[in-house]
Amino acid sequence: MNVKKQIQKAVILIALLLPQTILFANNIQVSNVSLTGQNTTSKYTMVKFDISWENSWRTSTLEKNWDAAWIFVKYRKKREIIWNHAYLNDSGHEAPTGSEITPGFVVTNAGFDATTNPAVGVFLYRSGDGIGNINYEGVRLRWNYGVDVNGVNGLADNDSVEVSVFAIEMVYIPEGDFYVGDGIHEGSNSVGRFVAGTTTEPFQITSEAALTIGNSATTQLWGTSTGGSSTIGNAGELPANFPKGYQSFYIMKYELSQYMYKEYLNKLTRSQQVARSGTTVICRFMSNNTTPPNRNGIRIMSSLGGALPFVFGNDLNNNGIEGEPEDGLHIACNWLSFYDLMTFADWSGLRPYTELEFEKACRGALPPVINEYAWGTSNMTHATEITYPGMTNEAATNPGANIATNNAENVQGPLRCGNFARTATTREQAGATYYGVMEMSGNLWEYTYSVGRDDSRSFNGNIHGDGIIIKDTGFTDIDETNWPRGVSLRGSSWSETTNAQQISSRNYASPQYTFQRNSTTGIRLARTQP
Repeated sequence: MNVKKQIQKAVILIALLLPQTILFANNIQVSNVSLTGQNTTSKYTMVKFDISWENSWRTSTLEKNWDAAWIFVKYRKKREIIWNHAYLNDSGHEAPTGSEITPGFVVTNAGFDATTNPAVGVFLYRSGDGIGNINYEGVRLRWNYGVDVNGVNGLADNDSVEVSVFAIEMVYIPEGDFYVGDGIHEGSNSVGRFVAGTTTEPFQITSEAALTIGNSATTQLWGTSTGGSSTIGNAGELPANFPKGYQSFYIMKYELSQYMYKEYLNKLTRSQQVARSGTTVICRFMSNNTTPPNRNGIRIMSSLGGALPFVFGNDLNNNGIEGEPEDGLHIACNWLSFYDLMTFADWSGLRPYTELEFEKACRGALPPVINEYAWGTSNMTHATEITYPGMTNEAATNPGANIATNNAENVQGPLRCGNFARTATTREQAGATYYGVMEMSGNLWEYTYSVGRDDSRSFNGNIHGDGIIIKDTGFTDIDETNWPRGVSLRGSSWSETTNAQQISSRNYASPQYTFQRNSTTGIRLARTQP
């Protein structure tokens, strides 16, 4: 690979980064991407870049967690259409002073193998306690460019390639005990909540060992009913591989933005794009509408003719110009199915997450509060009006607003990721979870593997995406044994005004929501700690 002949292109992913309590929404940027230090003997080169974001944090007290960037690399040969995943080494990366790099393998409970279990990305985060803006220059990732992985041939030493570096904000959720369910007491109204077997008390999770699902003992996990139907499904066992939230994991700080989904679509073949966006004749994302459906501004900007991939853009203001300040780049991306989620997870090296992890990320190590929302109290203030719609500073204007529902005037769709933390001084005002994850109550329903579905319980949280999706169908190639197709919903959305936004509410924890695309459904992903 002759580095001097490379076509080097930096893709800057502008997304919002938001810790809990006093910090503001901010953005992460990747720049100055290049290839350097080629080793033709060992067939590797270094992917070099700079990355910066505002108001980063790490703390060794209370929450004992940090924010991080999940970073992965895509490349394509010169004059080729298909983008491939760059497989990284388990060591040899160079982290700037004050930071750490941890590689993430496809299978986290197996050893590294450059061919069968490579690193599909890395986490970059602070190496010590701190808070504030950071700017890491000269990050270097060791790319094993000559290795054949999963049917994708390695590159020759003199191949010319185009490289793109992607970054997604994540939050580290530490290992530890926690409760699911808020108990059945006077005034409690969380639908279908978890309980400890024969009791009316919350259930404590103390390990990742297999759990018995039943109501014949206090040590068993059970759930209350809704409308006369059980939300827990059949009695049985929840296998050890099903993530229960006890083990440490990473979860996306925000629901996936429309900008990031647009960038993803632009790295696919046309057949893959059609599978992940609806139909070959769409002008608007997921519809034939001539106006943005429910605040989704993704549209095809190129001609519909020919065989080359479409060019997608963000155009919420509907004037035919992509990427303007008011084009809704950072609004959470709706109209996504669970199949869309699985494919994006596979493509990015992440995985879906479970409803037990949902409650851990929200509640943390604190005892349950009756009818609590993601921010730990039972207080809720609906957004009734927004200013600067579609812009990076889009925000609710009414005092104390901390949740997006259909009470927002003239807003029938999701709001900007992290918009409630613009001037927040408390967790409740920011709408943040215990660990600083955003919009886990309201905005968009999130797909989670459910304890209440027999066909969800086989989910293996140690298996992550390998960066490859099926060429013709545009779908994940991970088998149903590890990533089953049955899934349910948690967290509620902008269209709800009921108690569905409460942490413990399991209104839709048993029905299957796999194929449907809806104006109220989005994407959030996770990763078992490397």
